[in-house]
Amino acid sequence: MRRTALLISLLWMATATHAAGPSQDEQHFVASLHLGAAPQIRYLDATGKPLDYTAFAQQLSQGRRHYSITRDIHAGMAVLRLRPPGAHAGEPGRFAFGRGDDFPPFELPSLQGGMQRLGDFHGRYTLVSFFFAECAPCIAEVPTLNEYAREHGDMNFVAITYEDATTAREFVKQHGSTWNVLYDGQALTDTLGVGIFPTLMLLDPSGHVAGAAVGTAMQDAPAKRLADLGGWIEQWKNVASSEQTRSLHGTPARQ
Repeated sequence: MRRTALLISLLWMATATHAAGPSQDEQHFVASLHLGAAPQIRYLDATGKPLDYTAFAQQLSQGRRHYSITRDIHAGMAVLRLRPPGAHAGEPGRFAFGRGDDFPPFELPSLQGGMQRLGDFHGRYTLVSFFFAECAPCIAEVPTLNEYAREHGDMNFVAITYEDATTAREFVKQHGSTWNVLYDGQALTDTLGVGIFPTLMLLDPSGHVAGAAVGTAMQDAPAKRLADLGGWIEQWKNVASSEQTRSLHGTPARQ
């Protein structure tokens, strides 16, 4: 009985502490991220599953663990994702963001000048292409992506690389990409778990993932490549639109 009473007491204290707000340790950690007075932070484990701060800190302290972080200081938002034990920045992880997930916040420099944030792309569907300069399939898909963007002025188009400005600029020069190119995106790539290139992600107007294609390989004639890309985008647009309609009418979305 005494043991049971002690356990109940400890559980009550833990619950009361959690209800009172973040611990001092969490407050110090959050303050170190410099996200302002009311930050919005998401913690993820190495597979991309959500954690609370306590579980995140516990796993971080176990073994040789590090984390990637992508943030938008202007919006006061950040996503932190643990890396597997012994893993370092740039090592491929598990792709962990699917349909309906919030795309991680970011601040990345653009070859067009200035910094760009996730919020800059809200209001319209956005097609995101992750690439790197020596990726043969990434090079091969440039004409198709250019043509699709030319025909769809109602969408945003952004290409993101983990490489530096010089490498990104040379890629654009050599292969004629007309897209808005963001560079130095290693932290965002790590947080998403992008390890196969190219990866395409379609975001809905509110910044949620509408669809993703990992390691897209567009083959055949240019016209078929363009048709395949258009069909893929329209498919996920229709799914997103249907789910939004069901949500407005209070009908549960099918899984």
